[in-house]
Amino acid sequence: MSKNPLRAGKPKPPAGQGASVDLENDASVAETAQYIAEFTAELSFLARRSNLDLLAYLLDMARLEAMRSMQSAGKKR
Repeated sequence: MSKNPLRAGKPKPPAGQGASVDLENDASVAETAQYIAEFTAELSFLARRSNLDLLAYLLDMARLEAMRSMQSAGKKR
């Protein structure tokens, strides 16, 4: 991760998306969930490296939920 998360400001939308994400579109849901899964994996790594075990665990749970959402959105197609 190249930017300091505390200075990053507003999160960037997933690659290929504009400023707004249409959550009614299954592809957008899957892309958003993928972005969240990737970002929480990086944050979990940072938390674990700093011995923030509970935070790392919660981020891992968020990553798993995002992955479940990706799979669910993929099955709806």
